[in-house]
Amino acid sequence: MISLSVLNKMILSLLSLCLLGGCQKNTKTTHITDTSQAVDTAEVEYYNSTKAPEWTWREGIKMDAYLLTNDAEHTMESTILNGSDTATISFWIKPATNVPDLPLISVVNDQAEIMKLTNLTAREEGTLQGMALQMKAEGQEQWLISNSEFTLNTHRYNQVVLVFQATQVSVYLNGQPAMNGQIGASINQIEKSWLVVGKDAIAYGDCMEGQFQDFQIRKKALSAAEVEDEFDRFYPEVLLSEITIPNAEDLQENLTLYPEVDSQYEAQWTSSNPTFLKVENNAGVITKPTVEQGDQEVTLTLTTKVKNRSFQRDYLITIRAETPATKLLRDVKALPITLGTLLNAGSSLPTIAENGSQIEWKVISGNLRLEKNVLIKTHPEEERVPVQLEATLMQGELKDTLTMDAVVLDAYAGYILSYFNGDLGKETGKFAYSQDGLHWTDLNQGKSILTSNLGTGRVRDPFIGRDKEGKFVILATEGYDNPSIYVWKSEDLVNFSDHGLHRVAWFDKGLYSTGSRAWAPEMTYDPETGDYVIYYSDAQDPKSGSMFAVTTQDFATFTYPMALFNPGYKVIDGTILRMHGQYWMLYKDEREAAQTIFYTSTQDLSQGFTRRYDDLFIYNRKYIEGPFTLPSLHEPGVYYLYVDNYPNQCFYIARFSQLGETADFQWLAEGEYTLPNEDVRHGSAIPVTQKELDRILQAYN
Repeated sequence: MISLSVLNKMILSLLSLCLLGGCQKNTKTTHITDTSQAVDTAEVEYYNSTKAPEWTWREGIKMDAYLLTNDAEHTMESTILNGSDTATISFWIKPATNVPDLPLISVVNDQAEIMKLTNLTAREEGTLQGMALQMKAEGQEQWLISNSEFTLNTHRYNQVVLVFQATQVSVYLNGQPAMNGQIGASINQIEKSWLVVGKDAIAYGDCMEGQFQDFQIRKKALSAAEVEDEFDRFYPEVLLSEITIPNAEDLQENLTLYPEVDSQYEAQWTSSNPTFLKVENNAGVITKPTVEQGDQEVTLTLTTKVKNRSFQRDYLITIRAETPATKLLRDVKALPITLGTLLNAGSSLPTIAENGSQIEWKVISGNLRLEKNVLIKTHPEEERVPVQLEATLMQGELKDTLTMDAVVLDAYAGYILSYFNGDLGKETGKFAYSQDGLHWTDLNQGKSILTSNLGTGRVRDPFIGRDKEGKFVILATEGYDNPSIYVWKSEDLVNFSDHGLHRVAWFDKGLYSTGSRAWAPEMTYDPETGDYVIYYSDAQDPKSGSMFAVTTQDFATFTYPMALFNPGYKVIDGTILRMHGQYWMLYKDEREAAQTIFYTSTQDLSQGFTRRYDDLFIYNRKYIEGPFTLPSLHEPGVYYLYVDNYPNQCFYIARFSQLGETADFQWLAEGEYTLPNEDVRHGSAIPVTQKELDRILQAYN
């Protein structure tokens, strides 16, 4: 599966512009005009900081870029803008977010007269429009505003061009005219002007985050045809620079090779070694080498053409033989995923990894000892014991060592189910409990437990998870069409704290995100990055996979969303579990022909889910959604899958121990399980210890 990635960020230290009256820090100001690359220095000006990393100049886009952050300042003085009635400003920019009203560029002089170009514009009535140009001159202010189609794609380079001819200005986005009109004053009336990239030079509020490059100011006013031609000449290269192949260092699965780079450009794929990686029917079909053949390196080349110009990019791919070294490498990567960061006293640590590596364990720190690989607390009264473990993995004479931080809880003794119901607009969260994961009893006599006076107050799709310390975190959807989610924290699921309502969804044309929904939020912990990954769905756009994710470390501040899973059709209701060294996500396929549950997998959450299993139905009924899983406490390695048959307001349950090509779903008869009442909607379940369950029962029953 091909995905988009962000170029490596290059840290720059061009700090806040104190000259312009908006500086709040004691920082150094850098103003640079570098025209050394222009044939005629009177005709073209470049932004080229001497503090930036060195790069090789060539026609068009450079692979290196300037970083846009709150701590980086990029300013230049323009002779052309000061002294000409005609000028063209052009640059390529890759924003990290699409938050409204962030500036792309601003122009200011010592009289505080200003021109500012912003990306996405929020109107007072709450609607969104696209790019906006604000011009202040001689005491008057004028605006040009485009529709919402003209807003930058995030995580991809965009070309922005402003063309000035006396008092007429035209703004182009990616080769197409976004807006044009009169601005009331010629650009040369802004005398002694400084230009600032990514910030409002006067207000100094939030800055545009991301990267930019190839910033030019030309004395000439480019025509629409010239703007479009310049975009066409370089945009294919921009697209190629963004495409990566996940797991290229150890490719184990066939690749989906899309037949086009973008809707405009055809993609042609070729392989340097078809014996081990053959391009066939828009797929990269691998043949694994034998041990005797050894690891194989293959160059996969992607070529695209536009207007008789050819662009290409090479990808180095390694297809490994099943040698002891390969098996050890894979087991070292898989073990932290399989193990997780929460363990249980009395449970056994694995002695054989997924690919056959032998494992020896050692306690490095913590009130814990091992007896024949069984975890024994040295202070049984401690409910959450932080420990550090060392695992030595061995394949014959080869070995590698991992150190892992974990928290040891008591043995699990039962489960808590979270669900919602209630009249439309008055939904609340409720709890039930079970000792076997199949037969449930309501808590609090079926009355509300999760309520909120924030936002709409509607609590839907409540999910209970644990943080890396073993404490509970509860997430829920705010209503139906809302971009924010509820968060609660709890030590015991009786007392709740840090209740908040946090926006996680944003309108983003490039991600196919409407920004109006954050359905069914759930979370998991990524030990590789140290982040909690909160994922949700936004399924209004038919082109979108609709599973998005933000990360957080404190459940109070969240990153901008990324596309976690995009199969090319609408999906909702994702739920993630760890199994056999991989992350697996079960989800609902929203296509009318499906309306059922499939699943997908990855070994790297930061790359998103890439391998999907949607060719075989796992259940023979349509109109099922809201999947959640829980481990069996009585059969190690066995899980239960619950799915919501929403037309009939009932759940179906399967047991399984394998996913992927060897999935073994066994659906239970309806008499083998009971739900707490007849109106259980979109639940989640989590195992709890006996002490936790006792406190919960005492509080609610």
